[in-house]
Amino acid sequence: MLTASDRPPLRGYSVRELQRCAEREANLRRRVYSNRVLAKRMSQQQANSEIDKMAAIAEMLAEMAERERLL
Repeated sequence: MLTASDRPPLRGYSVRELQRCAEREANLRRRVYSNRVLAKRMSQQQANSEIDKMAAIAEMLAEMAERERLL
């Protein structure tokens, strides 16, 4: 099992910082992509998929941060 000290460096950012950034990005995509869908520059399916992927990244990082906190 990896410990916090075994984890590869994340360019100097904590997992929690990266998680918060991914959450902000998911929220930003929700706003921006709705306008792109209205302008027909992006399909609703594509927007949903991209938002869902970023939300999944944020969730994964939240789980990693919680595991790291418990170490």
